[in-house]
Amino acid sequence: MVIVMNTVWLPHAKASKAGKVYLEALKKFPDDRSLAKRLLDNAVVATKEGYKIVSADEIKEGKLKEYIALANKQLIFFAESIEGYKYQIEVMSSLPEAMAVLGVELPG
Repeated sequence: MVIVMNTVWLPHAKASKAGKVYLEALKKFPDDRSLAKRLLDNAVVATKEGYKIVSADEIKEGKLKEYIALANKQLIFFAESIEGYKYQIEVMSSLPEAMAVLGVELPG
C-alpha cells in the first residue's frame, strides 16, 4: 500500500484568498476517486508561522504516477494563486512494506 501525504503552508494573511482559490480548485480539479482513497481530508492547524494543512491518500494499485501528476497540477494552481503558499508531497510505504524491504515479515 502506498500512501501519499500532501502538506501545505500558507501565511495567516492569505487564509481568505486560499478559501476562494480552494473553491475554484474544486471546480477545476474534481476529486478522482479512481486514483486513491482519502484517508485524511485537509486537516488544518494554525501555527505561529501560518496555516498548515495536511491530506493523506491511499493510492490504488498502479495509479501513483497519475495521482502525482494530478496533485502537482492542483498544488501548482494554488502556489501560482497565493503568495507565500508552499507545499510538500511525500510518498510513503506501509509498515509491512517497509519491513519487507528489510527482509522482516510482521506477525499476524
